[in-house]
Formats: sequence, structure tokens, C-alpha cells
Amino acid sequence: MIKLVAMDLDNTLLNKDGTISANTLSLIHELNKNGVHFAVATGRSFHSANYIADKISMDAPVICYNGALIKDASNNVLFESGLDYASVKEILSFAYENDIYVQLYDKDVIVVDRLRPEMHPDPDLKFTDYREVGNLLKVKPFKTPKMLLATDPAKVPFFQKELERRYSDSLFFAQSEPHLIEVMPKGVDKGAALKRLANILEIELKETMAMGDNTNDILLLQAAGVAVAVANAVPKVKAVADYVCKNTRSRGVAEALKRFCL
Repeated sequence: MIKLVAMDLDNTLLNKDGTISANTLSLIHELNKNGVHFAVATGRSFHSANYIADKISMDAPVICYNGALIKDASNNVLFESGLDYASVKEILSFAYENDIYVQLYDKDVIVVDRLRPEMHPDPDLKFTDYREVGNLLKVKPFKTPKMLLATDPAKVPFFQKELERRYSDSLFFAQSEPHLIEVMPKGVDKGAALKRLANILEIELKETMAMGDNTNDILLLQAAGVAVAVANAVPKVKAVADYVCKNTRSRGVAEALKRFCL
């Protein structure tokens, strides 16, 4: 029996326009009333993720920043991590050398040298403030839960491979969109976050289900009892899934919930 469902947001639970299909939302509410816990598991910042979590359930916990922050529905911090400044500085230097756009996060405020929506039209900006500071290497250090790098999608595989070659012993790299590379401390990811949350809720991992679409969801799916890839998922995600939906995004979520939770 599935007792906890963890869902990625963009391109999984959410449609292209950022909405949840009405039938999917109704099904989630029905299952929630019958004792199934729901959690969002996203790379988004807390305020952005929490806005969606509130639509799902009044008691939905939030896994955000790809697992670097977990909060319960009462806004209590269940887990928090961040990148050390030495790593931040090295990745920033790499980004500036290769003309890669970078976002950092300071207490849920997006920090950039200069906002460049043409490089990354960030959905977080609807819910979160931003601060332009000029050269990020010259800013007084602060704790950021993750780094977000944006560049030409054609260059992402090369850059990610090079970053992993240099820093895979201490950092974790994943994609949430074709033009993005997300950077977290090693051991901080959605899969580890699901394990932490299930332990707190006293739910066995075999009683969990996870759904996703991109490579930052792979460890999440591998940690769950049932791993689901929506139809629009990238091949690497489909390869680790127990079930690949016939439908995309929000409709795929409903399909999986009916199959495994009803």
C-alpha cells in the first residue's frame, strides 16, 4: 500500500502553463482524505514550491532546492544543507570563464550578478524576490542551498561532464531543464530527501511512490518503492522507472495514482 507520494513539479505534476489538471487535483485530494501523504520534491525555491504544496494538501511537506531544504506544512525546518563557499567560488569561476548564467539563493532570495530572463525564465520569480549584486565573486559569502547554471542546451552535456570530472567527489550535478545544470553538495538530492522524510513520517520506503521527468529525479525514483516516469520524461528517467505513463505531465500523474494508489 502506498502511504507517501513524492512528486516533481515542473513537467511532472505541473502542465506547461504551470497548472495542475482539475481531475488530477481532485484525485490527489480524494487520496489525501483517505490517508495518503503527498509531498512536492522540486528544484524550486521554498516559496514557489510551497505555493503548489498548499494546493495539493494542507499538510503537504516540501522538498525544495533538490533536497537541500525540507520543511513541513507548519514551515518547520526538517532538514537544511548548503554549499561551502570554496565550492561556490570554484563553480562561479568556471561559470564566468564559460559565459554561463548563475543564480545563488540567500534565504529564498535569488541572487544574481544581473537578472537575465532570456537565459532562464525562472518560475520562482513569481514567488521570490531577487537581488542584483554585480560580480558574484566579489560578494560577501553567504550560505546557498544550491547553484543554478543556465546556458545553451547544446553545451550542457559538455559542461556537466567537465564539472563532474573536476568536482564529483564533493558535489552533485543534475538537470531539471535542458538548459540548466543544478549544483548541490554531494549526498544532497531528492532521493536522500525522500528517505529523510519517510523516516520522519515513520513510513517504509517500500510504501512510497515517486514521480519525475528529468535527471534530478533519478535518485528520487531509485529511492522510492514505486518509481514512475511521466510520458514526457527523458530516456534516463524512463530507464529507472518501474512504470512509464502513457500520458504526459499532470495527466500522467493521475494515471499513476489510479494505477498504484486506488
